[in-house]
Amino acid sequence: MKLLNRSAVTLAMSALLLTIGTAGVATAAPAAPASPDVALGGCSSFPPTPCGEVQNNSNRTVRVSLNWTCGADTAPIGSSCPKSITSVAPGKHIGGGSVDVDAFEVPTGCTFAFDIDGLNLTRGPGWYKFSSLNTVTIHRASC
Repeated sequence: MKLLNRSAVTLAMSALLLTIGTAGVATAAPAAPASPDVALGGCSSFPPTPCGEVQNNSNRTVRVSLNWTCGADTAPIGSSCPKSITSVAPGKHIGGGSVDVDAFEVPTGCTFAFDIDGLNLTRGPGWYKFSSLNTVTIHRASC
């Protein structure tokens, strides 16, 4: 596991590069680590490390996974990849602090318009994993 000191965490987070994977899901690639102190890739309030977050600004309840168990970045509806599934009501938020959201679901028959740290995307049915360094804001659900 690579470790960073607190100032390196700030630099790494500000130097994130968003890339689009083969499935079209945005992922984050942090800058190269510098020196030891803080573990990246986990999620805790002390020492502070990032946690994935979902803000639901749509008119539909969104299901999220707090434990993604597969190596894939996407999965079909009914997949065993998402575990610890919970719901986020319209206008509500989950994640950050010590809660790490790993993925969200677009239900069958729906399309979600969302952004990941400012990158606007639209996706149809399936589960979509994202990095602990990201905040997903769901703007619209069309079903």
